[in-house]
Amino acid sequence: MKNMKMDNWNLISIYTTKQAVADGVLIRVDDSQSQEVGIKFPVYLSLGVFSKYVQVPAGYEDEQDSTGRLFDLLNTFVYAAKRCSGNFLEYHFVTHTPDADNWEPNEVFTGGDRTYRLVKLKATIEGQDFDDPSPAIFILKPQED
Repeated sequence: MKNMKMDNWNLISIYTTKQAVADGVLIRVDDSQSQEVGIKFPVYLSLGVFSKYVQVPAGYEDEQDSTGRLFDLLNTFVYAAKRCSGNFLEYHFVTHTPDADNWEPNEVFTGGDRTYRLVKLKATIEGQDFDDPSPAIFILKPQED
């Protein structure tokens, strides 16, 4: 396959990772936190993942913190990623969240206590940005792009 030149392409629109972070649509995980679980590349979470599975839900402030919730999400990603050879991965983790009638299609009741949910997320490894092809990991809900 020949190298494709984009010199003659008319770009209609570009929404960069930098813009998504500035807009709050993507959240960049601090490198020290991702490196603690063995991740070598920058990690970005969608706002949907961050707000539902990393931020501590109301009423749980005395028993949880966002650092621990992030660690759970990243640690289960690392475990699943070690068994994956491609650039796309779907994985599951369990989260402790109030049963507030806010269940989403990527969440499953596992029996017993309804405050525990089995959550499916997707992760891709791809170029960090339009102008930066270095690898980065993006973790989103399955229905998010």
